[in-house]
Amino acid sequence: MNILGEDVELFVGDKQPDKKGPILLYWHGTGSTADEIKITMATQLEEIQATGGIAASWTTSTMMNTTNTGNNVWYTGDYDVADVIVACAIQQLNVDSRRIYAAGCSAGGLQSGSMAFARSSYLAGAMPNSGGDILITTFDDPTHMPSVITAHGSYAQDFVFLHFQDTSFAEDQTIAKMGGFAIDCNHGGGHCGAPQDLIAAQWQFLKDHPFGIQEDPYANGLPSTFPSYCMKITATTPPPAQ
Repeated sequence: MNILGEDVELFVGDKQPDKKGPILLYWHGTGSTADEIKITMATQLEEIQATGGIAASWTTSTMMNTTNTGNNVWYTGDYDVADVIVACAIQQLNVDSRRIYAAGCSAGGLQSGSMAFARSSYLAGAMPNSGGDILITTFDDPTHMPSVITAHGSYAQDFVFLHFQDTSFAEDQTIAKMGGFAIDCNHGGGHCGAPQDLIAAQWQFLKDHPFGIQEDPYANGLPSTFPSYCMKITATTPPPAQ
């Protein structure tokens, strides 16, 4: 569909009176396409549609009158389109407004990471892969901290003008310092190299952290299904070694 001048691919489940589906807002990487979501999150797409939810994957950006969030692929103005999609989904489907999430890789990882700040008013959480945040430092609703689970490779291998280990940790700790919940997962590989078990863990984290959650469901440790290289980030966690 074309929404406010931008092309967005939508994956929409059937409205179900007895189930509330999530909303996933996905941003692809540099040089990729909206179909990236069908490769990286195929299992999650099936789940979203089976429960009557919706996933949106952007094809284009208007690049107009807004600030880019990384390398001139995505812009803060693109969040206006997300606002319309979220509003329409709430109006037309039976979605869970406490489970609205952002995801993406590379440029999309920076866009989804920045969205946790720019749309903290409705975003429950974000799962940036080889992303984080390098632009936005204030929250549109400072009374709510989205939960975030970042994924990236090693300092040396996950590098494209930026060390994504650093940008991921910076976002995690900012969220943690503001009272939110943050997990970081260093899979040790290359750029956008998150394996499927890690993506599944990220998705589980988001489902376990709906909008407005007060108590940490992982206070006693991460689920046993999570990769061993995932760790909770707090306000006092030291920066990772380079």
